[in-house]
Amino acid sequence: MVKRILEQIPSSEFTVGSGWGACRRRRVLAHYLIDEATQNDGVYMDQSEQGIILFYPSVNKKPVCWKVKLMMIFIAIGPFRITRVLRRKSKVEAMRSQYPPHIYCSFLGVLPEARGTQAILELRDILFQKSRELQLPVMVETVIPKNKRIYERIGFKTYAEVEIEGLVTYCLIREWK
Repeated sequence: MVKRILEQIPSSEFTVGSGWGACRRRRVLAHYLIDEATQNDGVYMDQSEQGIILFYPSVNKKPVCWKVKLMMIFIAIGPFRITRVLRRKSKVEAMRSQYPPHIYCSFLGVLPEARGTQAILELRDILFQKSRELQLPVMVETVIPKNKRIYERIGFKTYAEVEIEGLVTYCLIREWK
């Protein structure tokens, strides 16, 4: 499901490219995101199993398996995209590091056929509940202006915009309530 949703997200094409082999590279990216959240007990699906959210607290974060990391670097990103991907990652992480401990939401998506249903609301509620439990703010990034506006409507504030090679990343934060 994550791989299928990633097909709709411009930042995944920025990371894994397009054309021959992109499907496989997206599958590796999805595996990496899921492994990262699984290691930190942050994988949740909605009841209809049409949406998924992946997140983890920034403190005491458990690392991704080294094999998965290597697959991400050598298969998903590859030598031709590594420089720009690392440049974007370091700029966004520099923005994020200015804030205290937080929950980082690395992925929130629903399948196209589930858009407009309760799936996204259910996932949002799970994330906000975890934020209240841990008393930590939530941080997200998006490259889609429509998603930025949706996040802002549910209480997120944009704290930075990062542009790398024409790809604008909106960095948002929501305080726990």
